[in-house]
Amino acid sequence: MLSRARHKWLPTFGSLNFAAANVWRSGANQLPIIQPPERTSAFATEAFNAEQDGPLNNYEKYLSSKLMDAFEPSKLSVRDVSGGCGSMFAISIVSKAFKGVSMIQQHRMVNEVLADEVKEWHGVQLNTRAE
Repeated sequence: MLSRARHKWLPTFGSLNFAAANVWRSGANQLPIIQPPERTSAFATEAFNAEQDGPLNNYEKYLSSKLMDAFEPSKLSVRDVSGGCGSMFAISIVSKAFKGVSMIQQHRMVNEVLADEVKEWHGVQLNTRAE
C-alpha cells in the first residue's frame, strides 16, 4: 500500500506523497498526521468583487442583463474565466428568487435562463444564494 502511495500524485495533498515515501523508506509503521488546508469561499468573495477586474465585455453584459431580468438580484457577477475566449464563466447571484429553494434547484433555474448560451460553453462556475 505504501509503495503504491509513494508513486501516486494527489494534487490536494501533494505533501502527503513525500511523507508516505519517507515513512516507507525509513521502515516506520505510521504516517504523520497532515492537516488539509482550510477551504474558504474564495470564489464567492472574488466574484462579488468583480468590479476590481475591469469593465465587462459585451458578452458578459449580455449575460448579466439576461440574469438581471430573470432574477432581479441584489448582487450579480458574470466573469469570463477562460482567458477571454468565452468558453467558461464564473457567475455569482444573490437574489430573493432563491429564497426557500435548494442549491441544486437554484442552479437549475440559472441553467434554464442561460440554456442556449451554456450549450456553447466548456463550463460554468455557479455560486447562488438567497437574499
